[in-house]
Amino acid sequence: MAVLMVLAFHAGLPFVPGGFAGVDVFFVISGFLITGLLVREVERSGRVSLLRFYARRAKRLLPAASLVLVVTGVLSWSFVPTVRWAEIGGDLAASAAYVINWRLAARSVDYLAEDSVASPVQHYWSLAVEEQFYIVWPLLIVLGTWLVHRHRLRTRPVLGALLVLVVLASLGWSLVATAGQPQTAYFVTTTRLWELGVGGLVAITATFWQRLAPGPATAVAWAGVLALVLSATLLGPQTPWPGYAALLPTLGTAAVIAGGFAGRSRGPVRLLGAAPMLDVGATSYSLYLWHWPLLVVAAAAWGELSLWQGVAIAAFSYLPARLTYALVENPIRSAAVMSRLPSLALTVGAACTLLGLGTGLTLVRGMESAVVQAEAGAGAGAGSMLEGGPPVADPVAPSPDADPPAGVARDAAPDPTVTAPDPTAAGPDISRIDLTPESISPDPLLATKDLPGLYDRHCSGSVGGTEVIRCEAGDLAGDLDVAVVGDSKIGQWGDVLEQIATDQGWRLHYYVRDACPWSSASVDDDGSCLLWGQRVHDLLLGPEQPEVVIVSGVKQGAGEGTRQERSDRLAAGYADYWSDLAEEGVPVMVLADSPNPGGKHVYECVSEHRDDLSRCTFDRSDGSGTGALREAAAQVPTATFLTMNDWICPLEECPPVIGDVLVYRQGSHITNTYAVTLLEPLRARLVPAVDAALAALAQPASS
Repeated sequence: MAVLMVLAFHAGLPFVPGGFAGVDVFFVISGFLITGLLVREVERSGRVSLLRFYARRAKRLLPAASLVLVVTGVLSWSFVPTVRWAEIGGDLAASAAYVINWRLAARSVDYLAEDSVASPVQHYWSLAVEEQFYIVWPLLIVLGTWLVHRHRLRTRPVLGALLVLVVLASLGWSLVATAGQPQTAYFVTTTRLWELGVGGLVAITATFWQRLAPGPATAVAWAGVLALVLSATLLGPQTPWPGYAALLPTLGTAAVIAGGFAGRSRGPVRLLGAAPMLDVGATSYSLYLWHWPLLVVAAAAWGELSLWQGVAIAAFSYLPARLTYALVENPIRSAAVMSRLPSLALTVGAACTLLGLGTGLTLVRGMESAVVQAEAGAGAGAGSMLEGGPPVADPVAPSPDADPPAGVARDAAPDPTVTAPDPTAAGPDISRIDLTPESISPDPLLATKDLPGLYDRHCSGSVGGTEVIRCEAGDLAGDLDVAVVGDSKIGQWGDVLEQIATDQGWRLHYYVRDACPWSSASVDDDGSCLLWGQRVHDLLLGPEQPEVVIVSGVKQGAGEGTRQERSDRLAAGYADYWSDLAEEGVPVMVLADSPNPGGKHVYECVSEHRDDLSRCTFDRSDGSGTGALREAAAQVPTATFLTMNDWICPLEECPPVIGDVLVYRQGSHITNTYAVTLLEPLRARLVPAVDAALAALAQPASS
């Protein structure tokens, strides 16, 4: 039942939005089986043979898992874009070492991985959790056995007490972590141990359940089945997980197992014991291993899968699963020589692990050898639109949704003696755009690493963080304090702003956190962004008040409602903070969000179609966050709206490469290499806007 829930969910069947809870069912079953095996060994022999235990786990799990890793590596090499090989290779290696869950947890809070496609071995995270449990739990059993012998205690009560402590500690942490940082809570072992522990408690209390009358036992089992059905149909990807919600499938599975002791010949136990269900159960491990890589690789080769394609591939995965069960799992597990020589089983397991590690390393090396390194500084980037002749004003009629080519959408200076920047003075010469570059810098295979220096200096907070990380840059002895505030969309301008600041005598102060616009409107479920923003607000309106603030953001809106309602709410939150700055005489420079490629991964497309970049263009439009930013700027007299989008996308179809420089990296972020080529165009708009705003504020108020 568990594997069918997972397959249906991954195939995209709409009536099982909570099918991911099948993994929680696996955890309970694993905890039940392993604990029962260990407890019976202690009761039979008075000890636990760790060598034989780990040998049994190695021959049972590692051969099939390693086979799927190797085949997945071959399929990825053949069908997945080269730009993804290094990440997949790392995932393969982490899966082989059974630490993929921690790797995924780290990636889940890396906002710069926002457009990462699902890994073909992402599902190995649950196997990693189980393997880590298999390492720790036998050691606790050994400790419990020592206590039993030393103090002449009964085995099951002592082991049960130890397990209760593990369950309570892990469950408590799961509730805290799910509420505070749900991205990592989903994957880490510490939030999942309690689910395996619940299964273990059922095994330890088996004698109680065996004494139940068939009627009550059957009722308990049916209640468990109902809990699983409700989990699969009522829960969904938006449910905070594991947390409280995971109690439903976890306790439901425990109830099915517990009720099965005395109700073997009736109710759900009889149903689950039917021949087809037994067959699915026998192949469930291999079926779980095979279905996800096939779905992910198929999507990479054919594009987004339809519902029926997903269902067909999930169903097809039964074939390799059945073959793996018959030719790999069963023969190795039942080999007599493996049982006689546990060291041989461990050797085979180690060889399987090395095979998986080698496959991952091969993919990583393959991507490295595929990189075509352009000469340093070879690309002119935006500079290619400046060379020769006067700049062209309003070179192309903007699309209805596009930013106006005007660099400055608001004149911040009410006094006529203060001159605002000429909106057409720094426009790009689109006649100089070359869509057939001789080289591309950075190589698209390295685009995700082409970041501004603030990330190397750890000057940006991560998703879910509430701590305000402060860094200084620019001219540290300068006479103008400028705060750079917002999410990764202001962060993408870091190196350019630092150079301008150095040249102009500004001291830059970074207040940056990924996925967190500086707004008093809440944009996340855990409240971390709101708290971070409030702390920044208190600093900027208090001890660290700057003289100018530069902001940007990628979010479209906040809260619930229509797109416009959400945008209005976010804009009001922006205006709330900016108005507080205005009362203190601090102007705000608002940088528009860069145009959004939508679901297109531009750098990935360029890596696969270097000779036909027309396949990688996309329609010009506002960036996702531009609407709310522009609306907020219109509400605050001291806010000046600036856009560089006529330089980032100077045509109706946004070119992926300009002046031999790749424009986009992750999502709608521009590469640092391209951002640096925008130094002079941005300087031509930002510096006069800052001067104009400060001069306007310095004018005496009219009587």
